[in-house]
Amino acid sequence: EAFIELRRGTKPSARLASGDLSDAPKPYKLNFGPGPNWEKPDPSWLSVDIDPSLGDIVVNFQEFSELPLPSESVACVYGSHVFEHISIFKSQHVFDEIYRVLQQGGIFRLVLPDAEKSIREYVAGNSDFQLFERRKRTAKQKRGIEYTTFECMREDFLSRNGQVGLLGRDTLAHQNAWDFATIRAHLERAGFDADRVVNTEFQKSSSTDFAFEGTYPSEANEDYRSLYVEVVK
Repeated sequence: EAFIELRRGTKPSARLASGDLSDAPKPYKLNFGPGPNWEKPDPSWLSVDIDPSLGDIVVNFQEFSELPLPSESVACVYGSHVFEHISIFKSQHVFDEIYRVLQQGGIFRLVLPDAEKSIREYVAGNSDFQLFERRKRTAKQKRGIEYTTFECMREDFLSRNGQVGLLGRDTLAHQNAWDFATIRAHLERAGFDADRVVNTEFQKSSSTDFAFEGTYPSEANEDYRSLYVEVVK
């Protein structure tokens, strides 16, 4: 298992769960952190996850160096509410690697927490914002504490990890955040044309490859607090 190997000191940044991709048709399609509810639309899709039970490509992003894929071997990349789990020290390199493995004309779709939206709701004093209410309820139920509105907003940027078995105690889940202008800047630094970065909407895509969005339980479905971005290489 990737986690056990990391604890023993080998520090793999990414590996293939099965050892090879011989059964997956090319070009590949990648879904970063899809969760247990996602079903692959076709065999060319590969999941990227720290959990060996969920990932075709098993990645510990805190030790990340590269994706174990050839350059320009991927047709499209999807990631919903996952890139905010990658630290500020690693996220740009992850975007660099996604650019490297994408084919010309390949498309990258990101769904992110809309940090700007949460900030606006906090500044407006809207403690009844749906996301804040949920976070207050979770803090009360799981830890027996009353969250302030600021703590609710802060979880867009920093939050406790819920995968103790994989990542250990006292580790972070959310450790990164963007608004549209900033994610566009990061994608441009990776090599994408900034003019091709589009601020889109829930289930609104220029590619049919992402038709699964909204068809299963996922944070991507929470359009009231999500930022939807696409870019074509």
